[in-house]
Amino acid sequence: MKTLFIASLLGLAATAAPAQTLSVRTADLDLSTAAGVKALDLRILHAASALCGTPSPSDIAGRAKLDDCRAQVRTSAEAARTRAIADASTTRVATR
Repeated sequence: MKTLFIASLLGLAATAAPAQTLSVRTADLDLSTAAGVKALDLRILHAASALCGTPSPSDIAGRAKLDDCRAQVRTSAEAARTRAIADASTTRVATR
């Protein structure tokens, strides 16, 4: 897998709006290393920030919604993240 697709589902039921999605590139990462996984996690965090937006620092309710949205994005990306890491580990063992 070279790209993870993650979605923000926050507020879908209330608005009936389509989910927003972003792709997270993984082709240039060595996910069989801790540094590669750390870089992937940072990319997922950045994608979550892009999908969820940024509330005003004085907007406490908005901050709570942002935190919930980021948690939902990370949860939606978790299966693909785990699969990409497992695929990288399997590929590395197979090529030795």
